[in-house]
Parts: sequence; C-alpha cells; structure tokens
Amino acid sequence: MPTDVHRTDPGQLLSQICDELSEPVASMQVTAATALADPGIESRVRRRLEQIEEQAEWLATMIYDCVGAECQEAGKGTSNPQANLVGIVDEAVAACRLTWLGHVRVTSPPGPVPCALHPVVLRRVISNLLSNAMRAAGPSGSVTVEVNRSQGMTVLMVEDSGPGFGMIPQGYGIGLAEIARNVISCGGKLECSRGEHGGARISLWLP
Repeated sequence: MPTDVHRTDPGQLLSQICDELSEPVASMQVTAATALADPGIESRVRRRLEQIEEQAEWLATMIYDCVGAECQEAGKGTSNPQANLVGIVDEAVAACRLTWLGHVRVTSPPGPVPCALHPVVLRRVISNLLSNAMRAAGPSGSVTVEVNRSQGMTVLMVEDSGPGFGMIPQGYGIGLAEIARNVISCGGKLECSRGEHGGARISLWLP
C-alpha cells in the first residue's frame, strides 16, 4: 500500500524510505562484487563494475547514516526494529547467485530468526560479508552460510574456500572493521578464524 506522505511523521517516512531502498542497494553491492570475482572480465567492464560498486556503497552509507540519525532524534538509541536474519540472508544469497559461478550453501532453522540489528544495517553487513567471501573463494570456489541460535544469541557464520587471511589481494576486503562496529554497537561480537577448507570464517554473534 502506498505511504500517505501527508499523514506520516517525517522521521517515520524517512525510516520507511530507507527500509525500502536498502534491499535493492544491497543487491547492487552484491551483484557488482560477485561479478568482479570473475578474473576473465575485460578491464573496461571491470572499471565500470567498480564504479557501480562504489556508488552502491555510497548509497548504502547514506541510508545507514539516515537511519542512525532518525533513531537518535527519536530517542531510540540503539533500540532498532528487529530484523529477520534468515529472510535477509536468503535475499542476499539469491542476488549473489545471479552473477557468481561458485557454490553457495545455506543452512538455517525453519521460520524467522530475529536479531537486534536494524534491517538496513543488517543488509549492509550481510552484503559485505558475502562480497568478501565470494571474492576470496573465486568463481570456482564455495561459500557456506549458517544461521543458528546459541547461548541465547543469534549466530551468523560465513565461510569461504579461499586462501585465508593475509592472502587475499589488497582491496578485496570490504568493511570488516565497520561490520565489527555495527555488531558491537548492538551488544554482539565478531569472531575471525580459519575455516575447514583453509579459507576465512567470520562469525557474528547478535542479540
């Protein structure tokens, strides 16, 4: 149903617009990033994809900043509407499969799994995690995504079959420090380790 802009509070309207924009922007990020993982693309095409990726990242940053400002103005602090982690993971993975030739395996419990991150922020976090993993794994590699509950928290694990930490070309890691800040700000934590196949394993613990 279309939003009645004459009856909606400006802060609420801004939040709704950001929520609606966040999914396509995250899809743009993942689509560009996974296409860049193909080493066979022409240099001219690669430059265009990099420009698209940078513009999508700028839009994602603007959306995130707007959401943060709206929450502070409303006096909400870090209390955000809960997001369905499983649903957002499924959306991001579906976008990846449109361009990435590798194998993605997703394991999650049935039904929604809520977490404390704002949906806009969560989409950006998952987009960055998947982009990093797929670039590291390469077009013939594999990425595993797992969602579960442990010790009263929601856990998201992303693992790739790439060369591991310190072996990925410069510029291929996107926003890991920012991901950590977002997770910590809502009372969660981030863990980095070596995966079963030698690549990186990133685990997010979310309240």
